[in-house]
Amino acid sequence: MINLRKKIAWVVGFIVFISAIVLLINYHNSFRKVYVNLGNNIHLSLYKDLGGKTYNYSPGRPLQSVNSDQTITLKTGVYDFVVSDPSHQFANPITKITVTHATNRVTINPFYSSQKLTALLATDRSAIQQALISQYPLIPTYYTINQENLYEYGNWYGAVLVPLSSQFDTVRVIMNNKNGNWTVAAIPQIIIGIPSNPSIPSDVIELVDQL
Repeated sequence: MINLRKKIAWVVGFIVFISAIVLLINYHNSFRKVYVNLGNNIHLSLYKDLGGKTYNYSPGRPLQSVNSDQTITLKTGVYDFVVSDPSHQFANPITKITVTHATNRVTINPFYSSQKLTALLATDRSAIQQALISQYPLIPTYYTINQENLYEYGNWYGAVLVPLSSQFDTVRVIMNNKNGNWTVAAIPQIIIGIPSNPSIPSDVIELVDQL
């Protein structure tokens, strides 16, 4: 009887020991090393998301602050990456990320807000129009440039060219800033379209085609 009790106690102890080892392994495996890549001059705070489809976090003390590209250790789960945005220059300063066992890299670089893009356009409009007209010198003769907008990081430009004569069609154009130089990315045409312009972000094409 005593030997039986010892055997039962040993089995129970062994099961508890194995269970503890499994729990420890599972806990260790629930963490991921994630490389956080930030856009220029971005500083963010990391919060645990509290659930739901929209951003949901307590704006108290963050889990971690990230001020430069770096690798951080996170437990698998949902997090809100909140960019510091006192001047309201980003369209959406909060990015909701689900960290899984497959996650090894996160890029945080939100697009500029409409207010920021409007301010940039006021500064860049002259250079953009000069670049456009240098490639199409007859534009001022036959068209007026209307409904100008910048997109994403201010590196994409779209506008409507309205004809001065009814014999011409209204057309749209998209330009791109590469290394400080504006170039035509989509030639003036009635509808630009996504399939024929794979090098241009689809959201930019859709917005310009809606002008």
